[in-house]
Amino acid sequence: MNTDPKETTHTGLHKILIEIDSAVPQAEAITFAKRLGDPIGAQLVGCFVENQALMDLAELPFASEVSFSGVVRPLESERLVREWGAQAGQAKAAFAAAAVEMGLEWTFDVKRGRPLFAIVESAAREDVLVMNTGNHLTPLSDIGRALRAATAEVHADVLLTSARRGIGAGDAPLVVLDDMTSQGEFCAHAAEALASKAGMTCLPVRGADTHLTDLAEIVRQMGAGLVIASAQSKFFEKDGDATAFSMAVGCPVLLLGSERDLT
Repeated sequence: MNTDPKETTHTGLHKILIEIDSAVPQAEAITFAKRLGDPIGAQLVGCFVENQALMDLAELPFASEVSFSGVVRPLESERLVREWGAQAGQAKAAFAAAAVEMGLEWTFDVKRGRPLFAIVESAAREDVLVMNTGNHLTPLSDIGRALRAATAEVHADVLLTSARRGIGAGDAPLVVLDDMTSQGEFCAHAAEALASKAGMTCLPVRGADTHLTDLAEIVRQMGAGLVIASAQSKFFEKDGDATAFSMAVGCPVLLLGSERDLT
């Protein structure tokens, strides 16, 4: 739906929040929203984040920047704000075009703060935050901390993606990780309901003692189009386990931050 954000009123809808860091929206996140946005009743929200750290740096005396051509010039806060405004405008136009092409309702926000963590602050329980593990400008440690804050504190869900991959089309199955706990059982039931709504086959992987590397290989061999697991799963006992699994598995991973009804 081609809806101007200023005219959009979506009370009660959950959101799929995507941080936009370039003029090209992340195709994988848009595909996820198209495939699964309707079943979970979610609205697409793009968020352009003005990096507060750069603004703080610009306030320091003698701060400078070097262009690709080697030209050195002062790092000025006024010019930084103008450049951000231009980048946000381009990102909004591209994001809107991608959303409209797929028939998705959308809004677009501009925030200033710490990249990735700024959209965590905008999230509510049972929203879905898209975090790109393939973004080399964001340290994996930051992704891990933001993931923990989103799932454990906000109880939002997190979709871990990579710009290199997309949700499988056609008969690619939805794989759910069941660690044989009550949370794993609930996650399995929720995944089955979502797969039914989205027209996907749901295949479970059960057992709590499988090594993470072996688990990723099992999922790859199953040809998964999407993996769903509880963010508190025993499979991800250490910080960084979930992000490492996402990078190894070859498809997006949706981590549930609460016992939510996905349909």
